[in-house]
Amino acid sequence: MEVRLGRPEQSPPGTLIVVGIVVFVLGCIWPVIVLGDFTDELEVQSWDTVDATVLELEIEEQRYECGDSESGSSTCTDYYANYMLRYVVDGITYSHSDQVKVSYFESRVWEVDYPKDSTREIAYDSEDPNNIDIDPGNFAPFIPPALVCLFSTFLASLFFIGAFREIVNPREPVNPDEKSDIPYSDEPLHFASAKNVWGELHFAHPSVEALAKKMKFYSCTDAQIEEFFDICKKQNQDKNNSTPLDRDLLIEIEEIVEKHDSEASRDLVGLLKKGRIVGAGIGVVLLVLTLIVALPLFSKYGALPWYGWVLAVGTLGSIGLSFGLTKMAQETAKFTDQGLGEILVEFANEELHGYYED
Repeated sequence: MEVRLGRPEQSPPGTLIVVGIVVFVLGCIWPVIVLGDFTDELEVQSWDTVDATVLELEIEEQRYECGDSESGSSTCTDYYANYMLRYVVDGITYSHSDQVKVSYFESRVWEVDYPKDSTREIAYDSEDPNNIDIDPGNFAPFIPPALVCLFSTFLASLFFIGAFREIVNPREPVNPDEKSDIPYSDEPLHFASAKNVWGELHFAHPSVEALAKKMKFYSCTDAQIEEFFDICKKQNQDKNNSTPLDRDLLIEIEEIVEKHDSEASRDLVGLLKKGRIVGAGIGVVLLVLTLIVALPLFSKYGALPWYGWVLAVGTLGSIGLSFGLTKMAQETAKFTDQGLGEILVEFANEELHGYYED
């Protein structure tokens, strides 16, 4: 089947490639900045480990005024872990003391898991046992930049794929002077349809699908579109109709649609319904992860790390968004129909039968 679009509106391949490169480079800036720390942490994985005794531990809180004149000042708190460790390597006793800035969650981990007189596993450089890492294998700080890099790579790949498709299969207008958005096709006109996973009605024939999208764009509901094309389907299958319906009819209907005074809605109801389903799906996934990851951490430490808060807030936000979009879709649906669908159905019932009569 050959399909030729009457009026393409595609970005040039060169533009897509440039945008893809820019997106990819921007997404790599943060990972490059932390690359040195990441390689250092990888090197620590080859170090030997030993159990160190916590001789001293004090969690220090430092409060200070933060904020600005516009938002108002507030009190912020920084946490510091002051500790002293003792460990033995090859019969030699070493001690190490330091003060490190930690988050509230990390301070709770120190207090719960590594109080005074407890032990914690540390890694040390065999060439210099004084050089230690008190938290070997902690790659959590590198997760955000890695996610940013992956996301930007995904977006860039979409631009590259779009450019590749335009290069391999460029779309050229059949008639540059034609203003119709109905594509040409060598396939006989038919009205076979099916609903996708979102419950939206789609037509197998590209010309019919293009007209259906324009009807929805100009505020026709799915029910009206289905009713209209059902009438067209019956007319097309009528044995008394010697001339099957063709693209000229679709162009005439397109003109009726474009001349109607309804405001283009871009199918807001359909978009809201899709957003509701996506939000609910993301919410369910995040809820499961929250129960598996965040809930046990909060039960033990009474606090959450940054990724725990991301899961918890993301769960509540996604579920709340899903309910909000559901309500918005219900309210928007009340104002979607602006009379165009009724006009088209009336046209199909009264005019279509005699469309080809001389």
